[in-house]
Amino acid sequence: MKHDSDRTLVISLGRNGRASYPERPWEDIEPVLRRMWEFDGRLRAWQDVRAAVQAAWRASDDVVPPRERRALERSRAA
Repeated sequence: MKHDSDRTLVISLGRNGRASYPERPWEDIEPVLRRMWEFDGRLRAWQDVRAAVQAAWRASDDVVPPRERRALERSRAA
């Protein structure tokens, strides 16, 4: 599984990580995402996918406008 099929997993990890921790900075959540990634020893090394996961994490900011993101976060908390 150490090939391009990891791309879907990388994008999903970044996006889902952002959705799960919307108010937390990347630096706080990276260790959590890394442990999740490394749980499956068949995947490429974290250092090989880290930048792509971070890019997917940051791209999630562009998908949902800040005002809508805050409203979504408030509804989750309720």
